[in-house]
Amino acid sequence: MTNEMLERMEAHITRLDGNLTHVKRVLLLSKLIAEKENMPYGEDILAFVAYFHDIAAYPTYAASYKGSFDHALESSKLAPDLAKEYGYDNNQIEIIVEAVKYHDKAGMGEHNETRLIRNADGIDYIGYMAVARDFVKFPKDMRKAMEMVRQRKVTFGSLIDLDYAKSLAAPRIRELDNFIERFEEESFGIY
Repeated sequence: MTNEMLERMEAHITRLDGNLTHVKRVLLLSKLIAEKENMPYGEDILAFVAYFHDIAAYPTYAASYKGSFDHALESSKLAPDLAKEYGYDNNQIEIIVEAVKYHDKAGMGEHNETRLIRNADGIDYIGYMAVARDFVKFPKDMRKAMEMVRQRKVTFGSLIDLDYAKSLAAPRIRELDNFIERFEEESFGIY
């Protein structure tokens, strides 16, 4: 992956009002997990999936969906045309679509890129990152924010199945548990 291509993808995410810091962390975590797990992967494919796995959830696209929707499934529908714009071939696009579609579904998909993105995404959505995201989303509704924090722990924790990813997630889960406990104590359940 060239720096020019990464810069192009970063500019694209920024134009879509996407979460650039999240996708950068997911790519970094994916590579780190791959190295420690000795898992081969396509570097260009992994980068594209890391950057665009949540594309349907970005405001540009999310506004077109009514009510709740499966952002991974909808993102996988957008991925082929977008990947073609970036010069990916049909074989690469097949892997990209699988990884995007199953990045939030435990045990699904057969490619290493799918497992790497799923584990990295799971790690990035627990611990302090989960708390910060949810309290920013619901600044005036701490009860809703805490519901989301608890839900993320279960939902995203269940996605992590690679040994090294589990070792990265364990301290985050402990910190999340500690936060939940301290928050309940300090608020007396009144929030």
